[in-house]
Amino acid sequence: MVDSTLAQMQQRVEKHFDALMKTRDTSSFPVFALEHDLNETDLQQIRSMLQKSIGQRPPSSRYWLLWVIYATELGYDYGGDEYWGSFEDKTPGWEYHDRIRIRAWFRKFQSTYRGVTPSGPWAEHFRIIAWPITHAILPLYLQRHFARLLYDLRFRLASRTTLDAHSIGRLLAVHASQGTRRFQVFLEQEELTGQIVLALLGGESAESILIHPPVLKRIVADLERRRNAREWLKETQRVVADRFKGIGRGTDSSVSHLPKDLPERALPDVSKLAIRPSLFLRYAGAGKWSVFLEVKSFRPVAALSTTLHSFLDRTRCRLNGSRDFKPTGWLLSGDRKGALQSWPDPASPLIRFEQSDPTMDHLLESECRIHPGPLWLFRVGTDGIARHITGRIVRPGFDYILVATTLTPAAFEGVMPCGLNCLGVNAYRLAMPPSVSVEMTTRLAKLGLHVARTIRIWPAGLPGRGWDGEGSSEWLTTESPCFGVAYDHPVESLSFSLNGEPETLIRTGGAELLLFVRLPPLSAGTHTLMVKAKRSPELEGVAPTPAAEGFVRLAVRNPEPWTPGVTSHPGMIVRVDPDNADLDTFWRNNVSLSVNGPEGFAATFHATLQSADGKEISSEQVASMDLPITPDTWRNRFDRFLSDETRAWRYLEAATCTLTIHADTLGTCTLRFEHQPLPVRWAVRSHRRGVDARLLDDSGQDGTEPEIRLYSMERPFESLPSPTLDAARSGLVVNPPGALFVATHGPYQDVVLVSAGSAQRGFRGLEMMPTFPGLRKSASELYGNFHLLWMWRGARLCGFLAHLRHHQVMERAVDALREVLCGENWVNAEKRFKTPGLHGSIESLVTLVDKRTRFGEVLRSRLAKEGVTSQAAAWFVDAAAQSNVCRDRDLSKFALRLANDDPLIVAEVADHPGLEHLLAKLTDNPAILRAARLQILLLNVVSQGTAITVPSGRSST
Repeated sequence: MVDSTLAQMQQRVEKHFDALMKTRDTSSFPVFALEHDLNETDLQQIRSMLQKSIGQRPPSSRYWLLWVIYATELGYDYGGDEYWGSFEDKTPGWEYHDRIRIRAWFRKFQSTYRGVTPSGPWAEHFRIIAWPITHAILPLYLQRHFARLLYDLRFRLASRTTLDAHSIGRLLAVHASQGTRRFQVFLEQEELTGQIVLALLGGESAESILIHPPVLKRIVADLERRRNAREWLKETQRVVADRFKGIGRGTDSSVSHLPKDLPERALPDVSKLAIRPSLFLRYAGAGKWSVFLEVKSFRPVAALSTTLHSFLDRTRCRLNGSRDFKPTGWLLSGDRKGALQSWPDPASPLIRFEQSDPTMDHLLESECRIHPGPLWLFRVGTDGIARHITGRIVRPGFDYILVATTLTPAAFEGVMPCGLNCLGVNAYRLAMPPSVSVEMTTRLAKLGLHVARTIRIWPAGLPGRGWDGEGSSEWLTTESPCFGVAYDHPVESLSFSLNGEPETLIRTGGAELLLFVRLPPLSAGTHTLMVKAKRSPELEGVAPTPAAEGFVRLAVRNPEPWTPGVTSHPGMIVRVDPDNADLDTFWRNNVSLSVNGPEGFAATFHATLQSADGKEISSEQVASMDLPITPDTWRNRFDRFLSDETRAWRYLEAATCTLTIHADTLGTCTLRFEHQPLPVRWAVRSHRRGVDARLLDDSGQDGTEPEIRLYSMERPFESLPSPTLDAARSGLVVNPPGALFVATHGPYQDVVLVSAGSAQRGFRGLEMMPTFPGLRKSASELYGNFHLLWMWRGARLCGFLAHLRHHQVMERAVDALREVLCGENWVNAEKRFKTPGLHGSIESLVTLVDKRTRFGEVLRSRLAKEGVTSQAAAWFVDAAAQSNVCRDRDLSKFALRLANDDPLIVAEVADHPGLEHLLAKLTDNPAILRAARLQILLLNVVSQGTAITVPSGRSST
């Protein structure tokens, strides 16, 4: 009975998909398994029969298409967390290896019915579950994000004269800054998402909609069941419908002119992208100025193609003149400002990315440069900001800062020098008098500066944003730019030309000295308004001069939708590094977070954990602190919050954490941290019987098996017996105090430290003492130990006291390795040195460094004389070579890195090129590592304000 019914169902869906494929012969749009045309009764019958059949035998290939539909339906209900976990729970008798059959049947569906093929980085990593999730079109857990994005973009959608699937899909893909990473990956399917939008908004006839109508009806019905999503969708439909009834139709040129995607090395026309960075100076007090670079948002660049959007989202950048790298996605999160420590090199772009991209390199070379100098002009505003004037025009009555590189001070006769917190340039203060003499005009002309004419143009009505007083302003596509023109001498006429179009001539009538000009709303991009003034014949007869002319540059952008929770008040500034940290990084307290604002205000931090399906796990206040809040202050308070055992286990259930920062009238900022599941990963659970770790492998790599290694916290460098794969997949019990779990499958690896206590042993169950027996002074073994230390360092932390125990393992591991390299006598002398009241033991350390060269005495004398300087590391390398302790400068630098007090930094040497070779040299010359440790210890003493004394009669050279 079961087999005959399943066979009938199989034949039915085969006929349906065959007919559906034929209807799409004229299009390239694929077929999705969710378009099966089965009602809920049919689906329930198939579920019941397949579940019954698998209890008797493995999944049968006779019903392969039904299994594809079954897996897709589970993909549609997927909550974003563990697909196979829910699959197994709903399918008793399912075996782990049956997953390979499912993928093979999806591939058969693709070849038989021209089905969709998963693509992109997510599909590459999750090679099996990518099939059912992709064929589910828009799974339930993505629908709320989809409706919210449509709501945010409703006015842009309404501004388009026509709606076509691809351009709408492109619009969604390049503006999806909110939502999960999986949602952003979903939006890369531009044709599909555009089709969904067309169906939801009713922008085109039913004949042009390629998705099977019952499927669209189902998605709409599910969207409307979610209260917020229903309201967002209805409001979007209303706005778009109103505009398409004939009210204010227009074109969103920021997207509509774009090709479907740029060829691999296409070089787009970037002249209309309003992304040119600008320099400005800010008064820092005590007569000095600091240099900043203001960078416009690169969202218009991301709109060119999904490839560029992905590049900007995943690549760090650095400003020309700054030493630090900005986090990934920094240029997509709005206009940004960065301080410069040295003057930008005019021969290089103002922005450089860590990796190269041909299109981006072309754009940076074209739009992100400063003029070559050697002089740059800045006009001082009343707000204490000096803005760069690209036209080198000075006006009577204004103050300016001149920044120069190669010009000598003699060229600035009569101009006062001023301080600048920037290397490579000199600065001068220029105060223009109300009336400029011929002599001063001549002197300024030699510097390349010109005294301005007295025809003034300025933004009127709605003021242009970013107006620098010399022709640059910003506007929205919803505004009509308006400019006022004033002149203090007879002008016969004014002509205006926008973007090189024919001129519009306005005669002044001679008597009027003021007029206003309004432009129509402009499309997004950069526009140029040319203005020419013809002087009256009477004036020309007295002093013939050419007609005054100039231009106004208008940078026009689309209005940004307001997002609840984003800071809108300038009084509170929240900085997060890295900018796109995931939940694991945040919960390990490895995120640098600062909140700046006026004193007298306090900020309250509130953390909410949610599961993958959006259900709230916990919501509680983290802390309340007075502004300003430094990264160290935040890190200390968050450490206290994380020390609670119940929070440690709630975090394991969470898919997202929302951190809300509220500072009364200063505003509210919301930060979102997501759990990024790995293709190969450990799932850790806490229950009444204890803690277990289960291996999940969604990498879909055929012919190979994952490698599993375990290391005890009590002996961190000794591998425990490896469990079987079946045992790891079923769940391994974590014995107190815990262990390091390592799973590797091809290019994928997950390392997690699981901490477990024993309630039966009381407080003794919390004790943990890592030991490292049997360590030997062998370069190859030390090389392996440092790589193990690197794995311990980067492990995800799970469970009660995980942070504390992780620190204990790292600290004791570094001590053990240091004892092998420096010797037991040295380690004992260090312990005596660090014990309060035993500072006299410094003499033992000095003696033990190297008795042959007495290099320890040289270090002590130097630090006693000069204290802490920025050149301490360079001096150490030079002194070690001069004293014949170590002539290998690379080895001396390596020793300084290995001598660091922070065990996390020491662990990073595992990533050092040529590590094993350097360790072999270090085992032959341990004196250089002892010397480096002595320098670190003595620098700590000096930085604490304690003087280093040198016994009388000792050399200080």
